[in-house]
Amino acid sequence: MSTNPSPEPTQECHLRPFFPCPHCRANLLAEGFHNSCTETQKLREDNFPVIISGKMYLEHDEDNFETIEHECDVEVYCTSCGNLLPWPLYELRGKLDGIEIAEADAAIAQLIAEENGGPESSAA
Repeated sequence: MSTNPSPEPTQECHLRPFFPCPHCRANLLAEGFHNSCTETQKLREDNFPVIISGKMYLEHDEDNFETIEHECDVEVYCTSCGNLLPWPLYELRGKLDGIEIAEADAAIAQLIAEENGGPESSAA
């Protein structure tokens, strides 16, 4: 379970900033990007007998899944074209997650400039 509650998405698509994929130019904030995660889960198996035609079989139900370990890969891919993006997951989340909409264009410009080795690449 995440410690940060996920806000309900709104239908304010007209407010969504434009963050172009460097490969296909799709808006990463509209079309999406993805990464992979490796997860280990623990679950409870409730065992019980079932009698069919004079024979007993042991069946089980699986329930109560619990995540024990969760690790996200840092490689991020464009959902539209499938190409690897130049920004690691932690950088995208660090710069864009929870940002005010009014500040998003500047943050996106900084990410693009850093990827291109521009003058803002040394800015923190």
